Amino acid sequence: MRYVEPPALSPANWGPELEDPILFVDGGEESRKAEEVLKQHGLRYRKIDVRSNGLRGWLLFEYGTSKVPMLVLNNRVLVGLEEIRRALS
Repeated sequence: MRYVEPPALSPANWGPELEDPILFVDGGEESRKAEEVLKQHGLRYRKIDVRSNGLRGWLLFEYGTSKVPMLVLNNRVLVGLEEIRRALS
């Protein structure tokens, strides 16, 4: 069996149904850099800080990880700064 790489993720192929992506952050260095990456690409996004109201626990329940930065767009979940960078390049 051969592994097939999914198509590259780019704003051009996100589709018309795209709502603003959601960036979950915690105020750390990687979160700040992820925000910079999104701004450099000119992307609108909603930012949610997981440091309050038990949101980090909700991330674990909803997405299977509580690691941030996490970018959620349509049915894709990108975890960590490097994965976000790769997806947008």
